[in-house]
Amino acid sequence: MTGAVNEYLENNGTLSVRQLARAWQVPRATLQSRIAGRVQGTTHMSGRKPLFDTKSEEELVSIIKLLSQRGFPLGMKELRSVAYSYAKHNGIVGFSTWKATAGYEWLYAFLRRHPDLSIRKPEALSIARASGMNKVVMQKWFESLETSLEELGIKNRPDRLWNVDESGLQDHFVPDRVVAEAGKPCYQATAGERGATTTVVAAFNATGTYCKPFVIAKGKRMKPDWLDGLPADFSISLRVSDNGWINNDLFIVWAQLFIAQLPKDGLPHILFLDGHGSHVFNLEFINMMKKNNVHVWCFPAHTTHWVQPADRSFFRSLKHQWREDGLKVARQRAGTQLPKKEFLQLFATAWRKAATVENAISGFCATGLFPFNPQKIPDDAFLPSRTSERAIWEPQ
Repeated sequence: MTGAVNEYLENNGTLSVRQLARAWQVPRATLQSRIAGRVQGTTHMSGRKPLFDTKSEEELVSIIKLLSQRGFPLGMKELRSVAYSYAKHNGIVGFSTWKATAGYEWLYAFLRRHPDLSIRKPEALSIARASGMNKVVMQKWFESLETSLEELGIKNRPDRLWNVDESGLQDHFVPDRVVAEAGKPCYQATAGERGATTTVVAAFNATGTYCKPFVIAKGKRMKPDWLDGLPADFSISLRVSDNGWINNDLFIVWAQLFIAQLPKDGLPHILFLDGHGSHVFNLEFINMMKKNNVHVWCFPAHTTHWVQPADRSFFRSLKHQWREDGLKVARQRAGTQLPKKEFLQLFATAWRKAATVENAISGFCATGLFPFNPQKIPDDAFLPSRTSERAIWEPQ
């Protein structure tokens, strides 16, 4: 456009605008508007202005790149959802409130404005694509993590390394093995075919410091007597949801409590977590962590059974204690359902037994996160992925 306008001016307007537009491959009407002065400048595009200003789009781009670097790139659907959440959070109107997502036209225009982003197929991004635990993927993840730990200066600071995870507990207790009469049916009396799910969110660091347990019970509203009978020196953060599961709003509540208990010394922290939708696709959570100098690190998909400390130690212990203590209570109650009050009392006992310094430290050690040692993940862990790996081709 600049070249077309300059050529027109250099020839004192003697050239045909239509011919110039064809020669420079620009819209004739747009060129005419520039020449006539109805639109100033030639370095910008015509048409509707972007919904977000330059600063907002740069922030979105930084979030996309951050998640991609940390192992969880956004798909087109997730990016449109994040853009809608960002607009709603900042009072920007323009997206469909009925669909609650940005449109495809916005997505493709956004990508055109930012050529450093692109839609890619996973196969084109790596030399070996595998499901689950892939050695190439994990090596790159650990290398990227080590670089960040060194840049932040916390590679040897276990008190700065945190892991958060959630798991469900059910008031449905059945032993693995029992001794009974051979050849006869054997039953365990339970309150129902299935138990109600109660979600427990646990967070701890590599020194064995635990955050207060965050418990989500199934229900519409909490009752004051639910917390009666808990030990005087034991406290929990109790919330409710329709199904007893965590959601975006409840995870924000947990994040606020997590930030409140961190030391206010200005030093950074790293929070390791999995790719649950309430985590990585929660824009408010990501911004909250960023503002408080907490760097969010996601585990690669389908790897948490090897690299998440909570899975390797704490939740194994908690569920073991929960089942052992729960079976005793179930026998005393003849299989009747536990009221919320007794459920929480039982949980407090199991938590105290599982939330030990040893469990936290062993979890971080077994995963190689602290002390930093990727070799803690044995080669056997990568065997299932070899059927999908491809050899690196080198020219002869």
